[in-house]
Amino acid sequence: MELLRRFSFTLLLMTLTTLVACGGGDGGLTGGGGGEEPDVITLSLVKSDGNLSGDNDITISATVMQGSSPVPGKLVTFSLTGDTESRATLSSNSKATESDGVATITVQATDLSGGVEVTATVTDIDPSVLSFNSVGGGVVVVPPEGPVADSISLFASSQQLASSGAQEIDLIAVVKDANNNLLADVNVSFTADSGEIEQVNTLTGSDGKATVKLKTEANSANRIITTTVTSGGATDLLEIQVVGTSVTLTGSSSLAINDVNNFIVKILDSDGESIANTIVTLSLTNESTETPAGDVADITLPESIITDHTGQAIVVVTGTTGGTNTIIATALGANAGQKVAVQADSFLFTSFTDGTTTVNPSDGSDLPDVELAPTQASVTLTWLRSGVAVADGTDISFTTTRGTLTANSATTVDGMVTAVVSSNDAGKALITFVGTDTVSGKSIELTNQVEFEFVASTAATITAQASPNSIGPDGQTSTVSVVVKDANGNLVKGKTIRFTLEDTSGGSIFPATAVTDSSGSASTVYTSLSTSAQDAVIVYTTVVETPAVTNTVTLTVAERGLFISLGTGNKVEELGTESYVKEYAVFVTDGNSNPVVNEELTISAIPHNYYKGFWIQTYDGDEFISWVAVGEGSGGAVINPKHECANEDINLDGILDVGEDISGDGELTPGNIVAAENSVVTDDDGRAVVRIIYPQSYAHWSDIKLIASTKVSGTESSTQTIFSLPVLAEHVLNEDVSPPTQGVGTASPFGVKSDCSLNVADDD
Repeated sequence: MELLRRFSFTLLLMTLTTLVACGGGDGGLTGGGGGEEPDVITLSLVKSDGNLSGDNDITISATVMQGSSPVPGKLVTFSLTGDTESRATLSSNSKATESDGVATITVQATDLSGGVEVTATVTDIDPSVLSFNSVGGGVVVVPPEGPVADSISLFASSQQLASSGAQEIDLIAVVKDANNNLLADVNVSFTADSGEIEQVNTLTGSDGKATVKLKTEANSANRIITTTVTSGGATDLLEIQVVGTSVTLTGSSSLAINDVNNFIVKILDSDGESIANTIVTLSLTNESTETPAGDVADITLPESIITDHTGQAIVVVTGTTGGTNTIIATALGANAGQKVAVQADSFLFTSFTDGTTTVNPSDGSDLPDVELAPTQASVTLTWLRSGVAVADGTDISFTTTRGTLTANSATTVDGMVTAVVSSNDAGKALITFVGTDTVSGKSIELTNQVEFEFVASTAATITAQASPNSIGPDGQTSTVSVVVKDANGNLVKGKTIRFTLEDTSGGSIFPATAVTDSSGSASTVYTSLSTSAQDAVIVYTTVVETPAVTNTVTLTVAERGLFISLGTGNKVEELGTESYVKEYAVFVTDGNSNPVVNEELTISAIPHNYYKGFWIQTYDGDEFISWVAVGEGSGGAVINPKHECANEDINLDGILDVGEDISGDGELTPGNIVAAENSVVTDDDGRAVVRIIYPQSYAHWSDIKLIASTKVSGTESSTQTIFSLPVLAEHVLNEDVSPPTQGVGTASPFGVKSDCSLNVADDD
């Protein structure tokens, strides 16, 4: 059990993405381990030979180890301490350790001789200090002209970064002197231990701010990026969480002894795009999943696999002894688990047809989409025992999360049963087969599931919009997106949309065509060249298969006089006993980075996503760590991610339109669950504070899109960020007191089941 709890604790670091502290702490968790104490992480410093001089630079190597293993990717901060800053200069103030756990910098002499002291620091590790002598003879130190930073603070437009690489966030440094005056014309250095930093403006403006952009285009792993900002002797750190990559593992929950079974692993990034050529590590918990515990099954499977161009890989699994076990697939900081029972039974889907195409799901084939009624999907399962069909007349029942079954159960003939289902509305359907039998006087129950999608095939309407609908010239962009529906309001998948541009200002769009996804959406990007008249840029959108279905959207390209940035810290406040308050700072500057005073900003806080699942306790060995929000099927060694569902209010009009009530509760889910000021006004620093108030029971269960905008001469400037509603650390760190919840137990306010077409009432 210790090993399983260590696994849970490792997953905790990836799933607890918005745990924040009240007051000075950040509520973060570090380390890992199981029943045994983890090896201590150590930091050591060594220098190259000789004294520092103008002819002999000193190389300092900082080594970070955990026990006997090097720790790569750890950010080490270096500084000159003990009043020795005038006798040496450092090549860098921070470096991330390489694969050997070593980070190296160079120290150069100045014209002054005497002792030199270098201090290296790593988060949560005691600093290490190295002292040596300098004989001088180096560069002449010239006191810097102009102001010198006494303090520096690092903010981010969002503390989460999508793993797909499609998103970038602003890192904003604010520099002050000893009297808290904002300093202009001060150089600022930004570093990050992973990801990519795009230099934008590292020299502070009159508002004391310098800004860069942080991306993660080359690494889709869920992880924490430690960013550092330095100016003079002042420095600050900020952790950015890369989130969104997921691993799924599907296959039969019942394995026949010595029978080869195929499980499917798939890796998706935060945009739902497949991640190819990625190593997936496979393991077993080697503990019984039964209560009371029974035999642990021996299962053979490869140690690792690599995903193909579709982001999928087939895992060949063989059960060699009877019992139960759990298969774990891990990749890019995400994982998935599948409980399995090994017995003398095989309970596999062997045929799926949409009326035109027939495939065998057990060999990993993708299931075809099924058109709406009257088209029917037929799913066939074969039940074998010791390689022989079970007795004719063995009962198997069926359920579906969408559509209507022609029968709710059937009995086997030659070991096979077939379920037939159709649907009048589009979306994913999960069909579950449950077989019951008695073997040697013992009742057994086998379960298997298959998921596919019903799709609408005839487009009736297309709605187009541009975001933002007003942009600046010279390469600024706006996303033009469409939503296609049929006559009954069903979202239409798989239709080609043609985008046609009418624009005398010289802009362009790419791509010219796109195909609608499961949400009926497709998009293109407009890139500006020069300014246009008001609403003079026109984009025509047409469904290629039905050209009569069209719509248009207009944009304006205008000089943008103001710049808006959003940022926040890592604190949340408690309001009364039932609510939280999260604050965001909004900065408004002009083209010369001067603060804009008394500017009124319009604020919108719109639900973006909501999550289904429940809270569970996690442990490091026998020591309680924290409550964590997880998805359906979690428990023991298996921690599944919360199930994400999109805001049902697709057009954000607050009205329940046809086709929007995906969960079937008669309401728009999640609805408006936060309160924010409609407008705020900037102060003398060009700054305003937005207070977002929300019930404690929604913390961790919804993402909010925060938008700040203003208009100058009819042109709108705006910025936005998406964040998860955070929870107070103290509310998840008491083993005996569950986090704030809305109903009975520890369930999400939106229910537990991992299906967006179900609501909380369906959990009963």
